[in-house]
Amino acid sequence: MPPSHSERASLSRVLKRMAGFAQVIVSSFLTLMMGSTGMILWFLVLAQFLLAAFLVLSARWSPVPTTQILCAIPGVGIAIWAWFQMGLGRIRIHPSPTESTRLITAGPYGLVRHPMYTGLLWFTAALLWDPVWWERFAAWIALLLVLSAKATHEERAMAERFPAYRDYQNRVGQLLPRIR
Repeated sequence: MPPSHSERASLSRVLKRMAGFAQVIVSSFLTLMMGSTGMILWFLVLAQFLLAAFLVLSARWSPVPTTQILCAIPGVGIAIWAWFQMGLGRIRIHPSPTESTRLITAGPYGLVRHPMYTGLLWFTAALLWDPVWWERFAAWIALLLVLSAKATHEERAMAERFPAYRDYQNRVGQLLPRIR
């Protein structure tokens, strides 16, 4: 069932506020970031947050979507497990390694190379079914493409920094577990 006029109006107000916030962030990054690669990566980070927010905020939360929440729990669990494996204070939203970056291949990173991205995709996919709008499905596909682009950039940098990363890529799938 399509959303009512008041539900669409409410969502529209939220999205307009988010767009204004996004403009402030983008203009700030334009002044701070010098290289085009840096700008593209920050754009991907911003797109990730806006797409995920759209998918969560446009879901029907009343009555409580019990089935969707139950389906989303494994995705949330994978992301939290990865966060703990990495270290609570070490999480970064930018997909570029730093000097303190370490190669983690155990725990959820032994199942997929980007378990936080996998968890986000799983969580948002579980919310796609109520309400079903083509815009929500298109946003989920866009989120998949954004996360794939971020992962690909991060993997190039990780392979340069860690010689063992190529072997890790051959053994473990990027966003889905590799079937052996």
